[in-house]
Amino acid sequence: MRAEFVFRIFDKHINQLIRVCKQCPPEKRRVIPEGFKNNIHWHLGHVLVITEFDVLSLSEQPSILPESYKSFFAYGSKPADWKEEPPEWDLLISKLKGLRNHIHEVLKDRLDEPVKENFLHAQTISELIYLTAMHMFYHQGIIYGMMKSLESKVTEPQATPSDTAIFAGGCFWHMEETFQQLEGVSNVYTGYTGGRDTNPTYVKVVSNTTDHLESVEVHFNPNEITYEELLQVFWSNIDPTAGGHYGDRGNEHQSAIFYKNNEQKEQAEISRHKLRESKRFNKPIGTKIAAATTFYKAEDEHQNFYEKTRSATKYRMSEFNSGRGFYFE
Repeated sequence: MRAEFVFRIFDKHINQLIRVCKQCPPEKRRVIPEGFKNNIHWHLGHVLVITEFDVLSLSEQPSILPESYKSFFAYGSKPADWKEEPPEWDLLISKLKGLRNHIHEVLKDRLDEPVKENFLHAQTISELIYLTAMHMFYHQGIIYGMMKSLESKVTEPQATPSDTAIFAGGCFWHMEETFQQLEGVSNVYTGYTGGRDTNPTYVKVVSNTTDHLESVEVHFNPNEITYEELLQVFWSNIDPTAGGHYGDRGNEHQSAIFYKNNEQKEQAEISRHKLRESKRFNKPIGTKIAAATTFYKAEDEHQNFYEKTRSATKYRMSEFNSGRGFYFE
């Protein structure tokens, strides 16, 4: 298994798990919803402890977590048995980020080596890391379900976004995931814009019966992430050449930047000019820049599509078939 592929999957699921957990307000973290056995605090710690054991211990690497963590979060543990206060929430997230970096550092050149035990039929360290990523994805789905279950019981504060940006870059499921993981981005909505139809739907847009593009509306705090930085992320995650976008074809998958004001327009044009001057692509840059018009939010099933466990297979198949994941390697 290629190192780039393994670590990309591993990092993606760690980052997604952290992002979902950061959306959980303090008053929900210790609540066990009806129908569940543990709370969200336990699931976060459990992923940390099991990832360390499955990857480091079975790769014959020394532990980097305190032994006491196992009593709180190992298999068979549960919050009802906690005799002391567990490690703090922010500390667990910090430890998970540190573990991710540590695994990169110590195992990047050992991925083809056999594992200590034939754990879940994994024969190499790379296969072990991949299976661990799937374990994270499983618990991310549980956490997402728990938060949904708790929504009616606890009021979650809603932050008012300071600014918005609109981008079109192929299938909006994938663009949503790209921007949603950025620090400083509070919300990303999938939708349709750029056309004249006042009642666009997914079926109409993908069947080319409307001139709208699949787009994302990014809500961000400009004090934490700038519009210029969002533009850099946009260019890094699309094929901006005419007729491009990996396997995402059709009018609805054209790339575009829709500016909200003159400042955004100027920054977008400068960034496109720099990309053209870089000669990075052999084909002409086809991404258009236009004034933003009405942004129509997509149907509920297309919001946070990549997060929903029931949509995971469809989403990953879409990503694989488009070639998006391998385009820039």
